[in-house]
Amino acid sequence: MSEDPTAIAGDSLANFRQRVKGTVCRPGDPDYNLSKWAPNSTKPSKVIVTPAVTEDIAEAIKFARVEGLPLAVRGGGHSSSTASATDGLLIDMRNMTRIRIDEAVKVAYIEAGARTHDVEVATIKHGLGACVGACSQVSIGGYVLSGGVGYSTGIYGLAADNLVAATVVLATGEVIQANESENPDLLWGLRGGGSNFGVVSEVVVKLHPQRPDCYAIAYFYVPDQLSAVVESIQQWLTVRKPQEAVQLRLSLDKDGKPTVIVTGVSNSTKEEGEAAFNRFQDIGPVKAINVQIPWQEASNLANAANELPGNKLCVGAHIDVFDYEQVQKTFNALMQLVKKAPFSLVIYEFYYLEQVASVSLEAAAFGQRDNFVNVICGVFWTDETFSSRARDECLKLKKVVSGSSSTKAQESLGYVNTADIYSTMNETDEYAKKIFGSNYARLQQVKQKYDPDLVFDRWFAIRPATKNTQES
Repeated sequence: MSEDPTAIAGDSLANFRQRVKGTVCRPGDPDYNLSKWAPNSTKPSKVIVTPAVTEDIAEAIKFARVEGLPLAVRGGGHSSSTASATDGLLIDMRNMTRIRIDEAVKVAYIEAGARTHDVEVATIKHGLGACVGACSQVSIGGYVLSGGVGYSTGIYGLAADNLVAATVVLATGEVIQANESENPDLLWGLRGGGSNFGVVSEVVVKLHPQRPDCYAIAYFYVPDQLSAVVESIQQWLTVRKPQEAVQLRLSLDKDGKPTVIVTGVSNSTKEEGEAAFNRFQDIGPVKAINVQIPWQEASNLANAANELPGNKLCVGAHIDVFDYEQVQKTFNALMQLVKKAPFSLVIYEFYYLEQVASVSLEAAAFGQRDNFVNVICGVFWTDETFSSRARDECLKLKKVVSGSSSTKAQESLGYVNTADIYSTMNETDEYAKKIFGSNYARLQQVKQKYDPDLVFDRWFAIRPATKNTQES
């Protein structure tokens, strides 16, 4: 029997454990934890390092390279992609969650493992808010570095555009700062370039004035009301304000019956929220929830989706045409899918993206400035015999969703943070080129400078620039 080339000598692991303040686990250890939101997106890691301080990350990277172990980083674990999993060494950021607010300068220093909900809880105490997402379980590191849209996007733009600085551990184990005066090229790359350049242990983000509460709705309809729902959303889109966001969800309800749900948040008073969203109540939902809630609770509104059982695979579809005929086709396709994958869903996300589109494409690595609507296509299943078909079913659903939109929208991979299907298809850089667009060549230069050996290759892996790419 051949020896495992990645086997780890006991004394090597023991010495490594002594250098780390956090925990180092192997399979069978009590704290060994592979859990993620999507169980199918895990891998049996040989070593899991849960750092307590930035220096632990440096030690983990150096150890992995000496031992020949591939690397991955897990933040909140809220992904259906294996980009945050590995059969080598996994850096689990869940214990690096410290948050420090500089109220005078209006910035927050946030360790990368902090969840978005925890960030909102910390910042609202100062009457401030960060640009965080609509899901409480996402870690701030992955969210900010790859783009980041949410309920603040309409007013303050992408989370990545609000990134001021970062602490980064390079493939050599060196810890450096990325800001406007130190390594500004790396800061540019981190604003949308994700995990391509190193492990980020802390981000520094802008904070903005934030009212203490917001208006939230959840209206439930029967399928026969879908036409009226789409028409109402179309009307709202013509008059919506930057502080308003709406989501349209198609799925089965908890009793297994087809349902149409409109959820929304208005970062405003109750009166302003009612003026914006009462049109959805006028349709006559079978169930209606409308309430003023503390701002920090907005990210908890999607928690029900976090608790859905079984395996999960997601992909985003971009659309620039939102019409009843195509939504009905999507609904019909979904109803066929749920016969095999019963917890599957489609979510149309209507965020006000003019602020995002107003930033030049060259200003940051983020490569998706088109004013497209993102639609999450989620295939969720518990029958293991379905697993081999999940990817094809997910892509089939994506194709239906964008069927009436422009060729550019149809060919898009969808919003980068929901493009899970494509993120680890890194045999070539085809999909990285599509995600980063015209910024890709510049990103290759940044990659060559900070990770020339392609150590960080799990998520839309950018190839380092070569002499040929520099001349082309």
